[in-house]
Amino acid sequence: MKHLLLSLGLCCALFTGANAQILTEKGSRSDQINIKIHEADLLLQLLPLLLTKEQIVNDVLPAVEVARDIQRKQLRVEDDALANMEPILDQALTDAYSKGAYPSKKIIDEVAKTTKNLGNQRIITQLKMVSVLTTMLEKTLNAGQKRALVNSFDPKFIDPSIKPESMSEEAKMNFFVKRVFMDNLAYDVLKKLAGK
Repeated sequence: MKHLLLSLGLCCALFTGANAQILTEKGSRSDQINIKIHEADLLLQLLPLLLTKEQIVNDVLPAVEVARDIQRKQLRVEDDALANMEPILDQALTDAYSKGAYPSKKIIDEVAKTTKNLGNQRIITQLKMVSVLTTMLEKTLNAGQKRALVNSFDPKFIDPSIKPESMSEEAKMNFFVKRVFMDNLAYDVLKKLAGK
């Protein structure tokens, strides 16, 4: 039972991005520097594509906006689902602290069902986002840019178990899209590249 609750708690943390942080005096400065490191990494991936300003403004940014809108809609669904669970979780926590009562099987089942559904919806959402962006890239990039895209990013840096030589070009493009174009900072980096 304890392991199930820990697993469910981990699932919830993954969905909400919740984590406890210990901040130092210079913590926010370090966060800013880490953002700069991340921005530099995105540029290392994007610059070899030699995207023109017109490509970025007319094709890439609008497609990223569509993908981000798909993501926003899913996040609103998740917010609503989690908000609906809050009263039963509050009661379970109150009972646990005041009475030493374990959360009921009904609560555990409800949390598990909700988080599983949200996880499945998130996978579908990611597939939709990838589809929007890869469709745009197929239409927008010339042959050299496509070659640069599939060859400029080594997925082993993210997942050492991946074998790039066994990946199709489509799989490499999807991987690149997920790791670069769907990155939260990518939109702002692309706008800067376009001088916007």
